[in-house]
Amino acid sequence: MHHSISLWLVKYRFPLFILSLLTIVLVGFGGTRLTVKSDYKIFFEADNPQLVANEMIQQRFSASDNVLMVLNPANGDIFTRENLIAIEALTEASWQVPYSQRVDSITNFQNTVVDGDDLMVEDLVMDAGELSDEDIAWRKNIALNEPLLVHRLISPSGHVSAINIQLNLPEDQTLAIPEVMQKVREIRADFAERYPQLEVMLTGVTPLNNAFNEMNQRDTETLVPLMLLVIIVLVGLLLRSFSGTLITVGIIIFSVVIAVSSMGWLGIPINNINFASPIIILTLAVADCIHLLSTYLTGLRRGQDRTEALLTSLDINAKPIFLTSLTTAIGFLSMQSSESPPFRELGLVSAIGVFFAFLFTLTVMPQLILWFTRKAPKVDTERSAAFGHLADFTIRHPKKLFFGSLLVAIACISFIGENELNDDNFGYFKETIEVRRAADFTEANLNGVNMIEYALDTNQAQGINDPAFLKKVDAFVQWYRQQPMVTHVFTFTDTLKRLNKNMHGDDPAYYTLPENREHASQYQLLYEMSLPFGMDVNNQVDMNKSALRITVSIKGAKAKDILAMEANAQQWFADHAPELAAVGASPSIMFAAIGQRNIESMINGTVIATVIISLLLILALGSWKLGLLSIIPNAFPAAIMLGIWGFSVGEVNLAVAVVFGITLGIVVDDTVHFLAKYLRGYQETGDVRHAIHYAFEHVGAALVTTTVVLSLGFGMLALSDFNVNSILGIMVSMTIVIALVFDFLFLPSMIILLSRFIHPQPTGVIPVPALSESEPRRAREATQGIEGEVV
Repeated sequence: MHHSISLWLVKYRFPLFILSLLTIVLVGFGGTRLTVKSDYKIFFEADNPQLVANEMIQQRFSASDNVLMVLNPANGDIFTRENLIAIEALTEASWQVPYSQRVDSITNFQNTVVDGDDLMVEDLVMDAGELSDEDIAWRKNIALNEPLLVHRLISPSGHVSAINIQLNLPEDQTLAIPEVMQKVREIRADFAERYPQLEVMLTGVTPLNNAFNEMNQRDTETLVPLMLLVIIVLVGLLLRSFSGTLITVGIIIFSVVIAVSSMGWLGIPINNINFASPIIILTLAVADCIHLLSTYLTGLRRGQDRTEALLTSLDINAKPIFLTSLTTAIGFLSMQSSESPPFRELGLVSAIGVFFAFLFTLTVMPQLILWFTRKAPKVDTERSAAFGHLADFTIRHPKKLFFGSLLVAIACISFIGENELNDDNFGYFKETIEVRRAADFTEANLNGVNMIEYALDTNQAQGINDPAFLKKVDAFVQWYRQQPMVTHVFTFTDTLKRLNKNMHGDDPAYYTLPENREHASQYQLLYEMSLPFGMDVNNQVDMNKSALRITVSIKGAKAKDILAMEANAQQWFADHAPELAAVGASPSIMFAAIGQRNIESMINGTVIATVIISLLLILALGSWKLGLLSIIPNAFPAAIMLGIWGFSVGEVNLAVAVVFGITLGIVVDDTVHFLAKYLRGYQETGDVRHAIHYAFEHVGAALVTTTVVLSLGFGMLALSDFNVNSILGIMVSMTIVIALVFDFLFLPSMIILLSRFIHPQPTGVIPVPALSESEPRRAREATQGIEGEVV
């Protein structure tokens, strides 16, 4: 007697098929509303304290959006006539970049000298082709002794230089960033032809944001089609059914179309994180299809007609497929507690895809199966026998497998503490990406690419001319310059010191801050009036002269080092200048803090999801004992993976926080299917060991098939040049494989050892004796007549 739901699904399969197609078309129109947004700000909430502080600095002073052209001369010396001519030309060409607000280089550095009573402000290098060797040597001496230049636009030895293009981008940067990068690359290409002796590398905030965009587009164009091809090949090989493969591909494409189109309706822009949802859905949708198809094909091989085989498959799989889809969706929805919006979007879109994959498996697949699948491929008896042997092995050695697996798990988990959080905005890209290579070269040869910025405020107009304020600012700057890993501190107080020296006959003894407010105000006014267009001091001083911007560059620092440095700065304020206390801000600070915040925010979501999934398993399996015990093998895989990662790699980023949420619902799937078949076998035979044989032989191959597809599917993300997705894919793949091993070795051993707890014998019932080593073969023979699932 078939289940009423199975009968209903088969009876009304054609109307359900048409209704599903109409749903796909209707929801698919959301694809026309899709947008793309990929910059570093997508990782943060609008009220993120680090983002708010950074935005405040950008609004008060000039924006920090920039393109940094790093110049590497072939001869290893910037200060040659040919190289200075080239830099002068490139500096002039850089003003042509759209939205350029300011261009800084060693050639247009505003050098100050005093001629009588006049303060002369002029470019350090003008008409480089007409300079004598002595002129070049004099300018080199100035540049290599100028704190505003060394470790910022020139290396201490003068072997590397840089040109900084400061941009004033519009609020919507979607079109502006590609426009800027196109022009910059055109300028670089022209420069390379004219001055081949200088290599130009591009880094900075705008190239970083552009890299997010380009990685998103590249991964979408390559990884999704590649994953689809891998699925076609794998499903074809594993099912040995051409029609079954085509049906599976159709279901997963429908599911992906629905999920991605829903992003348009929900107003979710595509970004570097949620782009992975199609790959995730591609892999997860396959699992439902394989379980339904494999049981259907088994029925055909046993002589059932197509309708009967389909009904049997629905009877056996509808409930497990529903349960696994539900637990998987819950796992993804746990990501709604993430601190980072893209991960919440990834969880939501993936959950939508999983839901529709389940729906289409029951509403679209039955009609397609009866239309196109008319005969079953030959059974692979060797593969079927292999799972029987595996069952024999677990039955003979339950204690060794249970305690051995437990010991290995504990040993691996002990290395979790070796993992270190390190979120680095440039480190999110692999070394093959130009912006990452340029950043690494810059850090090794010129300056640190990580920064912390402060807006030190006097809270009064013209307050920055107060000598007491300037002295405290200078003390803060000098303290920072003494800190390890700090390569440069950009501050207007250095300009004031230079002006004070100039006004005292360039006497080095007067390289100090002006002694009174009047001198500070006069020097600043004289300097600003002498500056050419575009070279004002608004990048360091706010409009009403009430605050100064301090920019600290850091080299070789990891996330914890950046956070520790900011914490030490706050302590310095508390001890020496509490009235100046300012929150450190920058993308570096934002990314350094997001990893820990994301882990903390995900804990609640993961705990809630675990509780809900446990309750569902108890209800679905009809046994609170099995339901609770099933959580044990599913709690280990992700922890084991992190232990292995800590031992072998030792560094993780914000993606680690969502690994538990993603894998929790997925790894439960194997357990659900195994226990569902186990309970079916136990009901048929009344013996634990026979039931374990039944489970291995009727679902083992399907679990291996889905694990291969899932692990390779997520493994495709490892090919991404975006390290967050790459690491996420590797971690999830490892967890899925570990979960299968645990379900095959630990779970049946635990069931055997706790069989009296799980199935207490009622009074008067004689327990079935334990199997001897020769009896597993007879156990297999006893289950051959039971309807089941064999690939």
